[in-house]
Amino acid sequence: MDIFKGFRLFRRELISAERSRTGEFSYSFLDGNSFKNSDKYLETSLCNPVLMTVILLRARLYSQMRIQHVDSKGVEVKNSQYTKLLRQPNYFQSQEDFLFQQMWFLSATGNDYIYQIKAFINDVPKALYNLVPSEINFDKTHKVNKFIVTEKDKKEFGERIAKYKLDNQEYKIKFSQLIPLYDMANGLTCDSFFRSDSRVKGSSKVLENIDENLKSKNKNLQFSSKYIGLNKSTGNEAQIQDKDRTAIERVLSRKDVLTTNAQIEYKHLVSDMKRLFLDEQFAEDATKVLLAFDQNKDVLNYFSKDSTFENQTTGLVKYIQNSIQQSADNLTNSLSSQWGLIEKGEALQASFDHLPIMQSVVNDKVASFKVLQEAIKLSIENGTISVQEARQMSENLRIQLKL
Repeated sequence: MDIFKGFRLFRRELISAERSRTGEFSYSFLDGNSFKNSDKYLETSLCNPVLMTVILLRARLYSQMRIQHVDSKGVEVKNSQYTKLLRQPNYFQSQEDFLFQQMWFLSATGNDYIYQIKAFINDVPKALYNLVPSEINFDKTHKVNKFIVTEKDKKEFGERIAKYKLDNQEYKIKFSQLIPLYDMANGLTCDSFFRSDSRVKGSSKVLENIDENLKSKNKNLQFSSKYIGLNKSTGNEAQIQDKDRTAIERVLSRKDVLTTNAQIEYKHLVSDMKRLFLDEQFAEDATKVLLAFDQNKDVLNYFSKDSTFENQTTGLVKYIQNSIQQSADNLTNSLSSQWGLIEKGEALQASFDHLPIMQSVVNDKVASFKVLQEAIKLSIENGTISVQEARQMSENLRIQLKL
């Protein structure tokens, strides 16, 4: 086999084309190691319409989280330096931009690495950046052959170096300066600490089907505007004179009218697109991608007739509660741990209750709070609990319900 051509992305070859001695071509993806896979996944997330739509919704919802800093009693810390940092994490991005980019990297590659720039190790970061996963070169420095347990182990691991390229400039970044986030979980495969696999990897065949489906539909649509002519002439038809043909075409004012003596039957090259079932196949493959990202037909529906408005509203609420909220909690827990808040009994918390779609959830919380308040009131009147105990129960309930 002779290598004929290669396709490169982010300076790495991803696809090779080979030609045999008989002139036949074959194509293959060059995956390389697991970190280089993220190059292809990022490109796919921006080119495949289904994957792009799925990640777009996921990132848009995630970016609207509201983050607050609470003390050990669950009371919000006003003017927190940490929430101030997150509102403007760096010169180029707002909190919404930063979080949107973060979820895009997580969804496409399975990983996001936040680079925190500090003057001193115990300082509040001056800026935060999401590193483009495909530009990080760990060169196996993330691999470990023992369990990290002691503070010494942690410090030694934090001193390891990753290389990062930014506009052709290479930076050496210590692991201690990185806050890793995982879309699923790190360590799912052997020797894979500090990284997570991508959901795109498991959906790759379905995404290829979608690409081929769209190519097929596009090609068939082109053919649907073309015709094939069958000459059924016997040679005995009456002849149309040149001046008569010119007069007919002038009256019709159509350049594409063909006037001929021959008996010709024209047929569409493609006359029945429905029989190809391309739309049905597309929808079925799209649904598989939705499910891979915790979504379903009530969240994104390629056949809208299958879902009511009420189902769509309920589906979106469940999606935020069961998927987006978990990713948001992972972020705030990671930041709280990295910045020493957990050691002080404090935390960063993420909420989506302010979104209009979540108003029904807030209403249910308020209703539950009122019912339990009435129960507490009756307990005081019956002498079952003291006023002090009632106040503590009410406060604990408020914190639990995040009201």
